[in-house]
Amino acid sequence: MTADACGNPLDVGREARLFTPRQRIALAIRDGGCMWRGCERPPSYCEAHHIDEWNRDRGRTDIDRGILLCRFHHMNLHHSGWRITREGKGDFALHHPDGTAIVLRRRAALGYAWSDIDPPPKRFRPAAA
Repeated sequence: MTADACGNPLDVGREARLFTPRQRIALAIRDGGCMWRGCERPPSYCEAHHIDEWNRDRGRTDIDRGILLCRFHHMNLHHSGWRITREGKGDFALHHPDGTAIVLRRRAALGYAWSDIDPPPKRFRPAAA
């Protein structure tokens, strides 16, 4: 595992399948929300996606190999033949099923951190006692 100066995990390799809460904060700061072109969803609506699939590609749970996508675009990516690649620490590229690629540009995170969009609803209700 690689950590920053404060001990926050940045890279956990294959030690953990899911991105840690601290890693998700780092992704939120870097990506500013859903990175799919034209999507305005803030980080609170996003999921962390491994650009190298966990099982098929033996993907690592590292910040530079993850990207934030809203639920809709995350599922669209997995079920419609899209894929995302990245060369080193360069820009992410979104590949259409027909082979064309679009460069995904980062946006300013602070513009989305305090936006007037309400947080997503809780997924589960507490069980009745």
